[in-house]
Amino acid sequence: MTLQQISLAMIVRNEDTRLAQCLESVKDAVDEIVIVDTGSSDTTVDIAQKYTTKIYSYQWNDDFAAARNYAIEQTTGDWVLSLDADEQLSIDSGALNLLVNQSEYTAFCLPLCALKTCNEYREYDRFMVLRLFRRNYRFTNPVHEYVSIDDPTTVGYTCHPVIWHTAVSTSERRTRRGRNIRLLKTAIALNNTDPYLHYYLGTEWLGVSCTDLAIAAFQVALRQFATAQTVFRTPAVRHLISCYKQSVKLDEAIRLCLEESEHYPEYCDLFFDGAVLFELQGEYALAIKWFQEAIRLGPPPLTFFHTDGTDSYLAYYHLGYCSEKLSLIKEAEKYYEQALATSQNYYYPLYPLVLLKLTQQPALEVLRFLREQDYLEVSEVAGKMAELFWTAGFPDIGVQCLEPKVAPDARELEILVTCQLYSGEIAGALQSILQMRQQGIEPSTTVAVDEIVALMLLDRYEEARLQMWSLWQKPDNRDVFRAVFCLYKKLCHNASIPLANPQATATLLALSNRCLQVRTKDFSKQRRFAAVIAAIKGLLANDAESLALVIHELSVKEQGVRQSLDYTFSTLRGLYQ
Repeated sequence: MTLQQISLAMIVRNEDTRLAQCLESVKDAVDEIVIVDTGSSDTTVDIAQKYTTKIYSYQWNDDFAAARNYAIEQTTGDWVLSLDADEQLSIDSGALNLLVNQSEYTAFCLPLCALKTCNEYREYDRFMVLRLFRRNYRFTNPVHEYVSIDDPTTVGYTCHPVIWHTAVSTSERRTRRGRNIRLLKTAIALNNTDPYLHYYLGTEWLGVSCTDLAIAAFQVALRQFATAQTVFRTPAVRHLISCYKQSVKLDEAIRLCLEESEHYPEYCDLFFDGAVLFELQGEYALAIKWFQEAIRLGPPPLTFFHTDGTDSYLAYYHLGYCSEKLSLIKEAEKYYEQALATSQNYYYPLYPLVLLKLTQQPALEVLRFLREQDYLEVSEVAGKMAELFWTAGFPDIGVQCLEPKVAPDARELEILVTCQLYSGEIAGALQSILQMRQQGIEPSTTVAVDEIVALMLLDRYEEARLQMWSLWQKPDNRDVFRAVFCLYKKLCHNASIPLANPQATATLLALSNRCLQVRTKDFSKQRRFAAVIAAIKGLLANDAESLALVIHELSVKEQGVRQSLDYTFSTLRGLYQ
């Protein structure tokens, strides 16, 4: 039997930042690459020429289907694979050939995983899209075009290969949505009974936060789609739920969840969405039952729109949160740990888990847990944990979260400086600031203030004075300069200069709060920080406006302490229930 040939057909325009990655992912899986350019003004065509000689120009006419069909007409293979430049194919060798060299189907829907963000967490929604088909088929609809196939029994569904759709910038997304809304309105004016057009119009309105318009479009689409049309109807249901939630119409959203769960009792995402709605209403016990049902159901059928994690780590995370709200602390810890165990790169549950552990264990025990589980090997996690320990009053533990780091980024260096200084590692903090400058990182105003304080703590007043003048050279930092200058005069010459403005007072209050978090066993360093606090106290006591700000700050801190105590002791009470 002659092996079937596969042609890649693409339309592109100004895609020089993404096209190479797309073509690299697919070049070994197809026999032919055909690229149609619709008017690029960048180096898109030059990049395409590195992969194929079959490059064509097409005069753009506001019709995506027409452009794609023109690309198909230039192919010579038996089958066509259609991709966009912002997509990449994740494929095992020969996976496409296995699909096309069978006799049962004439087209295949492949899973498209749309990444929600550009970070490494790879959170995504999964759709099924018809992208692999025999060459005789054609696209229809001028925007959000799709391959028209009369007999659905000839369409197969497969888990592999996966198309990964990369997230685009907000500005680019808005430009696309504006164009798409215009084209969809024109198409609907010509054909008001096509549910696909109303569905896609709803997604575009939702994307620009016009929820009322999105609700109207999704309602029309749901009335027109049959229950069995799950590829499009299930995302329409979930998008409508999202619209109701954003519009604070929680009762309508819950009603829709209940109604649709009758149609799709196997759909874990519906139960997850319903659980989130109950959680928002404070119905934590009911939410727990719905989250547990989402986990029990597991992944939905391939044709259903699915958000990764609704049947696993996302549900476990919310179960932990709801259990905390009900003071079920042991259960909350268990759920947070399950959330972490069921995802390789979803670290959000770690933060509430660490906070819970800190109410029950010494900070060093919690640090040991983080190390044993290798969480601190993840750069972003290490930085966040250092911030958490600093906020919780353990700057010395924060330092250990970040050391040793081969190449810490700007934010990690800033939190390292803070933790080093206020754990008594004054020289280490100055060394980290030097490292920042060597890497071309401009220290923030807070770090600049801490650097001057560190120099004064070491009696290096001349260097401190020079750094102060660098603050003065930036007009936005003049008030900060005044605060530090007044502190310098107080420490160095025991001279009191009026602060004169609220911003200078606020700067010293913030510095005083940081100094109060000092955690070092070195008595001489404790005395030096105490001298800084005493100097700030003396400066604030001489100014009526400063005193008023101090009183307000103390009130805010008192409220924070009360909330912290309430959290801690209500948490501990939950351990013995």
